[in-house]
Amino acid sequence: MQRLVRAITTSSPDAFVLIAHDARQTKFPVRLDDPRVEIFDHGLATDWGSWELVEATLLAFERVRTLVDPQLVCLISGQDYPVRRLTEWESEAIAADSWTGVAEELSYTPRWGRRRGQGRDELTRYIYRWFRSPAAHLGIRLTGTWGRRLRRIRGAIALRAEPLFSVRVVERGRGVHYGIRRVRTPFSPERPCYFGSQWVALRRRELDWLLDDDLAPGSPLRRLYQRSVIPDESALVTPLAWRALPTRLGSVTHVTWDPVLDQPTTCTLADLDDLLRSGSPFCRKVEPAASRTLMDALDRIVGTGYPKVVSWDNPRVDDERD
Repeated sequence: MQRLVRAITTSSPDAFVLIAHDARQTKFPVRLDDPRVEIFDHGLATDWGSWELVEATLLAFERVRTLVDPQLVCLISGQDYPVRRLTEWESEAIAADSWTGVAEELSYTPRWGRRRGQGRDELTRYIYRWFRSPAAHLGIRLTGTWGRRLRRIRGAIALRAEPLFSVRVVERGRGVHYGIRRVRTPFSPERPCYFGSQWVALRRRELDWLLDDDLAPGSPLRRLYQRSVIPDESALVTPLAWRALPTRLGSVTHVTWDPVLDQPTTCTLADLDDLLRSGSPFCRKVEPAASRTLMDALDRIVGTGYPKVVSWDNPRVDDERD
């Protein structure tokens, strides 16, 4: 994380970096003595696929707006790394005709019976009202013969009754969720539900729209996403796309997906040419060991040099050229 922060502030000297940290397990392991950097402990249980991930994002946006009155706010993960000179990209994003990111319209028609519906079933994450099972709340998972039977029965019922009832297992998050089809939603052919990366760049007016109107406390859209699953892949981009589709600048972070592991692949030096051609300002994901030579090359290309990195386990300053 410290190397990422240093790369950002070197490539964009006027940038302010807010690090949103989930401190349930550990405190942030490094103190960063830089007025351009703040550690924000939001105090929320930001499990994967939870509403709290979106809420923590909105709290971070609000804090940044209060502290620095930004022209542009960019949301990335701690596993991202700059691919372009950020000052140049920031100028493009501010001058663009819309927000920067990715949004795809979702359409899905569930069916009764033994056949799945037509379209992209990610839509069911948002047009159903989702509840966690009591066992999931307690962290209980049924195993053995009875567990397998229960899962088969549950899956068969959900398949046959999909227009009314559904089941999702958020493996990396909070387990089993049961969904009941909503009678009404705010989605329509004119204002569809959108799906996309939560990594976005917003100009000030788009930031204000999200915080003060679209996802303000008590707003209908906020209430809907609070009872959805994996809301971070829709909650931000849907109201933004209702106002205007994203700019043609492309994605904020270039990602290659591993469909088997269902996660981003790790970027290495072999990916350098593809990353440079992508036009994205960041890539994801990078890892300290596997991506080190790539990050060294990007530092040279972007012009940030070789940042000195403090080891979190051993607070000695190491020069990356050694």
